[in-house]
Amino acid sequence: MSPETIRGAFRNISNFAMENRIDTVNFAWHGGEPFLIPLNFYAEVGEWQHDIFEDKINITNDVQTNLTILTERHIEFLKSKTFFTELGISIDPYGDQRIDIRGRTKTALVLANMQKLIDNKIDFSAITVLVRKTLPHVRNIFEFFDKINIRFRLLPFYQSAFEGQTTEHALTGSEIVASYNAVFDEWIASPQATTVAPLDQCLNYAINYMAGHREYHYDKEPDESVFVVGVDGGVWGDGEISGEEFRYGNLIRDSFAELLKSKARNQSVERSRRLMHEHCGGCRYFGACPGHFVGDASPQQQRMLEETGCPERDVIAHIIEVLRSAKLEEMISKAAVGRSNRDDLLRLNL
Repeated sequence: MSPETIRGAFRNISNFAMENRIDTVNFAWHGGEPFLIPLNFYAEVGEWQHDIFEDKINITNDVQTNLTILTERHIEFLKSKTFFTELGISIDPYGDQRIDIRGRTKTALVLANMQKLIDNKIDFSAITVLVRKTLPHVRNIFEFFDKINIRFRLLPFYQSAFEGQTTEHALTGSEIVASYNAVFDEWIASPQATTVAPLDQCLNYAINYMAGHREYHYDKEPDESVFVVGVDGGVWGDGEISGEEFRYGNLIRDSFAELLKSKARNQSVERSRRLMHEHCGGCRYFGACPGHFVGDASPQQQRMLEETGCPERDVIAHIIEVLRSAKLEEMISKAAVGRSNRDDLLRLNL
């Protein structure tokens, strides 16, 4: 992405944020591999942010890396927090899925670099991709991260909705639900109970339901908060990150307000509402669960919704069954606590 594109995007976003009294904007830097970019570049980007946003808006910068590159300079840059405030790494501790162009696995290298981060007290979270080869190891994956107390996300590889795309690694909806349920069973038995996404959200939704809270409903038009920006400044919604028909517009050519009113975005909003009407309208958990998964479903996820239904619904049902069998229903239903405290309340009572 050229400096001109980045600065133009910053000016556009800054204008919109100030006009709409938005006080925080988060930038997540992805790749490819972001650590292949010289660190001086990110330092310069930080200066552009300071000049353009003028300290009137709180700016945070996250980075998602494969962690195959980690020099001493990277360590010092991350420790300083002068630019990156959150660090996420991608690793599959089982299944040997991370390989270079010669087919050599990179797991040992990434694990060694993770240890460097730990030794230097650099906080990070992780993402593990659930595919056919890692699926049998899902309980071991939880145990791996739980032992070192690193919060992580399980990211399923969904079956494709498009002809010609590979399904060699893809999972069905029932396989995804079974893996999530297995991890929850491990989580609830763990003294440490390391945070696992998206199960942390499903747990909150289950507790909402058991406590009688039904007031949370997602509506993409006012609530959409994640936007994907391509190297040319093109903008997409989070669930539709390819194809010209889904492009909201361009941050260099269009104001952010125009992007939100574009034909493609209006169609996306209508598609979101239709999906939620079809899949959330009759769901007993809707309101306790706001419906984010359905409302922002990608084409692959939409196909799964049609074939096997909403995976979050089935995971919520499993969590509720486990909590009831642990005789926590009465305690949860009477708990007058904020949503952010419910995980702690649950852990203290298991």
